[in-house]
Amino acid sequence: MDAECGFHTEPNGSELLGLHGPTILVDIGFDPAFQPGNDAVPVAAITNMPALVDTGASQTYIDTAVATALGLPIVDKETLSGSAGSHTVDVYLAQIHVPGLGLTIWGRIAGVNLIAGGQTHAALIGRAFLQYLVMHYDGPTGRVTLTTAEPPQPAA
Repeated sequence: MDAECGFHTEPNGSELLGLHGPTILVDIGFDPAFQPGNDAVPVAAITNMPALVDTGASQTYIDTAVATALGLPIVDKETLSGSAGSHTVDVYLAQIHVPGLGLTIWGRIAGVNLIAGGQTHAALIGRAFLQYLVMHYDGPTGRVTLTTAEPPQPAA
């Protein structure tokens, strides 16, 4: 399955990609009845939210203001470090469903200040999610494509 997360359909797609980064639409919420499985899709509290596909982030994060507005349950605190140094953040129980790929990120997701920091994204999708996807980044055209791939099989 392929999902577009670039800006190639816009006249200034390359510039927009450089400005915003690869962006894909996601659905966010916490559905306590969600059971991960083959085709399981959690009921989302909010849909079609932009998420940054970030190869510089190890994990997936949710915007703190979005998590608070949705009333996502806080289950822990975690210390993160980045360009502003280390700081403590809330960790939420949540599901972030990526309809374009038919995949769901679920479980403990730390909250970060994306929107308050000037981002337009409600979530940030990191390498832990991307490890089973193929990403094609075409900067000159502004096109970015994510393609699902089969997970590696254990050696026989």
